[in-house]
Amino acid sequence: MGEVYVEEFMSPGCVGCPAVREMLEEFSKELGDKLTVEEVDITVDTTRASQYAVMSVPAIAINGILKFVNVPKKEELKNAILEELERQE
Repeated sequence: MGEVYVEEFMSPGCVGCPAVREMLEEFSKELGDKLTVEEVDITVDTTRASQYAVMSVPAIAINGILKFVNVPKKEELKNAILEELERQE
């Protein structure tokens, strides 16, 4: 298995962002060093947000590709991360 880099786009006051953060923290504990998660505040890092064309949060990019906008189902997010790990084998 390889490694997965997740960018979690959020902003202060975002209602769904804590749910995404909780899921990613759980997956990070399960996968250890195979998963790196970076929280990106779109009010601070406007350049990266515009590179991904993030118009609303939460948004999630996996290995440089925007995969989710809004809060995904936990299983969908986990499967997307696991599929990326398997793809890198």
